[in-house]
Amino acid sequence: MKLSTNVLALAVALVVNVLLVILLTPIGFETRPATDLKTVGYIAIGTIFAGLILDLASIVLLFRRVRLASSLAIVGSILFFFPIFGDRIGSFFSVPTPPAIDFLEYVFFVVLLVTLFLASKVYRESNPSPG
Repeated sequence: MKLSTNVLALAVALVVNVLLVILLTPIGFETRPATDLKTVGYIAIGTIFAGLILDLASIVLLFRRVRLASSLAIVGSILFFFPIFGDRIGSFFSVPTPPAIDFLEYVFFVVLLVTLFLASKVYRESNPSPG
């Protein structure tokens, strides 16, 4: 089965999403201690894990069930916007955002928009309207 250019581009965007999520954790550039996490921050962590699981599932499914994979990519990308906006307004930590995280969140925002665009194109391609 030959995959379209949009499907391959979506796969690349999803891999970039996963890499950015890793860079936004303590494994990457997050230096704020967990003790400074506010209650709402724990919900954000759950949202991040849910988005990450959906992105990973989408990568796997892109090569078998394109329509489902693109749907999961859309939902996963939307979920990632909540922690980004929450961190921007200071709802998750009682300390300021480190500069590296600040920069990566802006990059991630743009990558999420690209992912949403590609996922919607792949979704539409996978189910052409009759007529």
